[in-house]
Amino acid sequence: MLATYGFTEAKMAWAECPFPTDAAPSGYHLYPDLGIVEIVDPKTGLVLGEGEPGEIVFTPLEARGSVVLRYRTGDLVEGGLVYGPCPHCGRTMPRLLGKISRSSEFKAMQLDKIKGTLVDFNQLETILDDAPSVISWQLEIRKANDDPMELDELILHIRKNPDLSDEKVTRELNSRCLERIEIRPNRIVFHDADEMNELLGIGRLLKEQKVADNRPKTAAVATTKSVSTSPPDSEVSTVTSDASGAANVEVKS
Repeated sequence: MLATYGFTEAKMAWAECPFPTDAAPSGYHLYPDLGIVEIVDPKTGLVLGEGEPGEIVFTPLEARGSVVLRYRTGDLVEGGLVYGPCPHCGRTMPRLLGKISRSSEFKAMQLDKIKGTLVDFNQLETILDDAPSVISWQLEIRKANDDPMELDELILHIRKNPDLSDEKVTRELNSRCLERIEIRPNRIVFHDADEMNELLGIGRLLKEQKVADNRPKTAAVATTKSVSTSPPDSEVSTVTSDASGAANVEVKS
């Protein structure tokens, strides 16, 4: 089984080169005659060198209809872009090397610290994508009791493997989250395929909505005002957890 990588705006996908079971993947083979792929620093936008990890940027050369120019995908590739011959097929062509993870969706969450420890929330995507019990998922952020003054809650919506019980999947996901990022969702909600597709916006949105921020608008406005009027050094975003590990988020200035 081989992996492929693609996104809506590219109107194409790139596949891994076939490789022996005892060897490491050689990356996704690109089509330089159909599009230009660059790797940039996700913070500065500057183009990075060969093999440096960063954000994937794409410009199509043969697109029709809606065309993008230097489109920032929000996807991070660990091994960067390499140009040497493929160790498996021998072809010399650009390759995206290493694991690719989504960053743009998790930036909007603004969850920076847990008990004073900085946490990379891209790990949460990896935890859920790699969980064999999960077919599809969405992380929802909302206020407890829909009260703008309450703390934030993390609610995990999933479509699970039908052969597994709800209790077993809940235990597994809570354990994986606590082990990797030291928090767990406030609750896990199970859905069938149709319900999950509706939540993700499949058929309605260009991309699946993996993170849904359903906090009251008044709360979001209050937070924005607090951050924009405070000096950079005085902004503090903290996440605490209760005795069971459930995440609670509070922004102070």
